[in-house]
Amino acid sequence: MSRSSRSEKLFPMKKTAQHLIAEVPSRHSPTEITIGVDLGDVWSHYCTINQNGDVVDRGRFRTNPQGVERWFKNLAPVRVAMEAGTHSIWISEQLQLLGHEVIIANVRQLRAISHSDRKSDQVDAEKLARFAPT
Repeated sequence: MSRSSRSEKLFPMKKTAQHLIAEVPSRHSPTEITIGVDLGDVWSHYCTINQNGDVVDRGRFRTNPQGVERWFKNLAPVRVAMEAGTHSIWISEQLQLLGHEVIIANVRQLRAISHSDRKSDQVDAEKLARFAPT
């Protein structure tokens, strides 16, 4: 599949959820690390998983251009999965400029997140990282 047609398709997380995730084109090959980000107005929480699905890091960063720059600028290219929302457009653009692959999820359609009994920023960030296609 060509790069241009790949970026125009929606990528499945599972066969039943094919319409839930959109991938923003990337200049890089697939990465071994995926970071799920639960965006907030003041703080955004992240969860980093490796290719084996192990959580290797959790934390938060300020939801502003300086916070995103500070946290992501020195990372080797990674896949970042975040929810669609107020901040997702400018953050995804900034992350792409820093060389990262970005996936934006419509969380309202991801039942595992929107209908979860265990709702928290940390849990949502981990679920976003795990649902990102590899």
